[in-house]
Amino acid sequence: MLAPNRSLYPIEVHIGIEPDFDFLSAEYRAFHNLERATVFQAPAWLDAVHRKLLPHLSAKQYTLTIRNPDRQLLAVIPLVLQRPAGISMLLPADFGVCDYNAVVGDPATLEMLVADPSVIERIDGLLDVADVLVFRKVRDDGFDASRLFRKTVASPNENAAYHSETGPDFEVWQRERVSKKYSKELRRLARQIEREFGPYEHRPAQTEAEVRDAFRFLKSARDGRFSGDFLDNPVYEKFYCDFAVAGLASGDAITYVSYLNGEPVAVLFGPACDDEFHAVLIGSDIQRFGKFSIGMQLIYRVIKLRFDHGMHRLDMGLGNTGYKSQFRVEQTGLQNFTSSRSLAGSMVSFVYHRAKPFKRALSRLSPHVR
Repeated sequence: MLAPNRSLYPIEVHIGIEPDFDFLSAEYRAFHNLERATVFQAPAWLDAVHRKLLPHLSAKQYTLTIRNPDRQLLAVIPLVLQRPAGISMLLPADFGVCDYNAVVGDPATLEMLVADPSVIERIDGLLDVADVLVFRKVRDDGFDASRLFRKTVASPNENAAYHSETGPDFEVWQRERVSKKYSKELRRLARQIEREFGPYEHRPAQTEAEVRDAFRFLKSARDGRFSGDFLDNPVYEKFYCDFAVAGLASGDAITYVSYLNGEPVAVLFGPACDDEFHAVLIGSDIQRFGKFSIGMQLIYRVIKLRFDHGMHRLDMGLGNTGYKSQFRVEQTGLQNFTSSRSLAGSMVSFVYHRAKPFKRALSRLSPHVR
């Protein structure tokens, strides 16, 4: 930490690029927590992003770090360098798999850093390797990452983030957040499906074989339902499945499954950190059991399972889809910002913030700029 009584500038810090920064190091493991960033900056997730995705997506690690005079971490900005369509771009280490991007750091320390113009100037000097910095999906309720960069242009993200917080009393949450009619209907459908088809249970996958079975089902259930679904790409499919398997031992991921007669009929996967779980992928057998709302039943059961284990929050991710409204979820806005370094970068920035048809064209050239 910086000395709390420091009042003179410039702040004595080391700012630089660490192209081999190890997100699984003891240093970063001790540094990251959910007060400093989100689950998508957790050590295991960022390590997997860099090891499993970066080599296949023509990208280069460009992790920016800020350290105190004793070389202790003060902030980490996980960036990558890509060159789609001949335009060099600095982006968060995301590749489309992170719902949130953030500067990793203690909020009070980050406030001290942004107050020093020399810090901003030195960070700015490290961005000249690209035509433009595109930093997206910054939560409104966290530190505004754009304050660490010069000459930024910002616009709201097309999606918002949604989460459900049960609080200490599940019955109170259920009365306030789920209509009596809907919760009664879910219970009725659960009894009906079990009566007609056999034993029906909801739990995390517990073995590697169960996780891999769940992902085979998940891919099949989602096939043809979502345009550009990442599970259609073998690189991404392996990324998610391998992370889910590794998460069995580490607790960094959970794969919740609804089993009917011992076979998966609905799956909900996501990364976990401390007491938080973030829903990333969901799929259910709507062809055979769509009328039983088995996807919704799994979400409802997961909320209850987590409550029973003392965990009161479920992050449902991005997108204002209809099913989230059934739980009267809480909403958090997201922001995107850019910082242009060249004429080409200024054009990209303009397209990204203002011209949706051209933004769609840009997304086709670089699908991970979303």
